[in-house]
Amino acid sequence: MAADGTTTDYYGQFDQDWYLRHYYGCIAGQTVDQGNLLRFNLERYNSIFQSGEVKGRQLLDIGTGPSVHSIITASRHVDDVYLSDFAAQNRKVLIDWWKSDKTLIEKITEYVLKQETSSETVVERQTAMKGKVRAVLPIDVTMSIPLGSGSDVTQFDIITSSLCLEAAALTIDQYRTNAANVASLLKVGGHFILNGVLEQTWYRVGESKFACVWLSKEDIESTFVSCGFDIKQFDVVKFKSEDEAYSDFHGYFVMHAIKI
Repeated sequence: MAADGTTTDYYGQFDQDWYLRHYYGCIAGQTVDQGNLLRFNLERYNSIFQSGEVKGRQLLDIGTGPSVHSIITASRHVDDVYLSDFAAQNRKVLIDWWKSDKTLIEKITEYVLKQETSSETVVERQTAMKGKVRAVLPIDVTMSIPLGSGSDVTQFDIITSSLCLEAAALTIDQYRTNAANVASLLKVGGHFILNGVLEQTWYRVGESKFACVWLSKEDIESTFVSCGFDIKQFDVVKFKSEDEAYSDFHGYFVMHAIKI
């Protein structure tokens, strides 16, 4: 544990059940700001995929965690979905969901279905999502080959990632290195859809405070331009948080970029 009380021990201290229950148990989240973050993410993902501009056969979701919200809409627009996470306990939740009749994040799925004006039930949509999943992979974005030898696919048409890359770095230089590692997994012409937070140094999971790198909008834009991306969309919400019980972030964003 660091001197400021934060940790980066995702194997030992990340409580997947607490995280899922507190951050994805309902659409409102823990505070007004955090609730808006989730709505913002889902609405932007829906808009980006429904535009018809993002197409491809294989999608990789990086840092899926114990939630499948990132693929509720995205899975409808691809043939194959690969989920991934660094922490074994998160991968177990995903595999248990994938290989069973269980559902996750039911209220969030309902919200997305209403956005799409879909007549599907939660069970029908999640069954369809499971049918697109090909693997749940271990990943480490700090490595030059993030998927190691565990995947039969080395490059993807689409990559999505939600609240992951900032949590995998403590410095801007590490963030840039991680972004370059992730970029290597995307085909030229491929789409990268990234959801994250701004100006955050920690977030809470259970009794643990996990450290992450402080990032501005400009830090993120310059990072991905330097990694060879053409940024098509970068939507930002900034605010001054009055409740720092769960995090000290002061904004959030969704970026859509194409690898050139």
